[in-house]
Amino acid sequence: MKICLVAPIPPPYGGIANWTRLLTSYAQKQGDVQFIGINTAPKKRNLDGRTLFDRVVVQGAAMLRQKRELLSVIKKEHPDAVHITTSGSLAVFRDILLLRTAKKKGIPSVYHIRFGRIPQIAEQNTAEWKRLKKAFSLASIVIAIDRKTEQAIKMHAPETTVCYIPNPFDLKSLEQYSISLKKERKKELVFLGWVVKTKGIEELLGAWEHLSKKHPEHTLRIIGPYAPDYLKELKDRFRCDRVIFDGEKKHDEALVLLSSGEIFVLPSYTEGFPNAVLEAMALELPIVATDVGAIPDMLEGCGKVIPAQNEHALLHTLERLLSSPKEAESLGKKARQRLEREYGIDRIFEEYKSLWTKGRTI
Repeated sequence: MKICLVAPIPPPYGGIANWTRLLTSYAQKQGDVQFIGINTAPKKRNLDGRTLFDRVVVQGAAMLRQKRELLSVIKKEHPDAVHITTSGSLAVFRDILLLRTAKKKGIPSVYHIRFGRIPQIAEQNTAEWKRLKKAFSLASIVIAIDRKTEQAIKMHAPETTVCYIPNPFDLKSLEQYSISLKKERKKELVFLGWVVKTKGIEELLGAWEHLSKKHPEHTLRIIGPYAPDYLKELKDRFRCDRVIFDGEKKHDEALVLLSSGEIFVLPSYTEGFPNAVLEAMALELPIVATDVGAIPDMLEGCGKVIPAQNEHALLHTLERLLSSPKEAESLGKKARQRLEREYGIDRIFEEYKSLWTKGRTI
């Protein structure tokens, strides 16, 4: 089976790019699916100074190049399906172009929603939602990665063929880090992600100002890329006592740091299906994260879910776990068990294959 995969390809590493890496690596081992990739990763990220010009003009040129690439793949490789991942916003213009191209050529398409804003924008009937509905109409099947998104699409775009499939995880990929589970954890709270406002970094540093006074033996470790100007702003605004800003790390290096932590925290304003949460679950870390995207599904019964942009709730929840190590340990074990039960790549990959095959009959 040949699949044209339209997705960001690492480096740089990020949520969808990590999914791409995992999927292609697994497929190579299995040998029954061949991916032909079309890379949609922007050359510049927002924190690298990505301007509106970059987002509109540069990405517009990239969109036309990607259409040419898709036509070339269809002509030369004759793929069984096209699988397009999307983070929404202006990228939906590209998605419509590529989905229309696949449809004209008679190639089934899977449209994979990788962000968590659908319930809000569908309810408000925004311009972005109207573009997405057009993309849905061109796709053979739409994948939602969380239940709220699936329900919103069924309610507000009932003519769409949509299904829920969570992101997969390959536990074997973390075997080399399992030794850390047998060691004593460092007294560290760990954040892993982009150091930007919408990841809740300001609420985290605000909560830490209070926590650090009551828990002088603990450290806050922040792993992820940052803009120098924003980092300076954070250090000017907050007392960053015992805060380590590690900056961007290679995936393996980030996992080493994550595996030795005591609590994982991700207070984002918006998410899709964050791979960092899956990795923390695999490493049996207690997790505190916000009620956005797929996170409530992921942490049902095995983590602490709090409202976004709520520093008080973040502070209270972190304080509770720091003061209740047995509860924290129990949550970590339950998170690992839920990961093994719900998100194993063997099962999820078979669901993808079923859709790629099913698309030909819709």
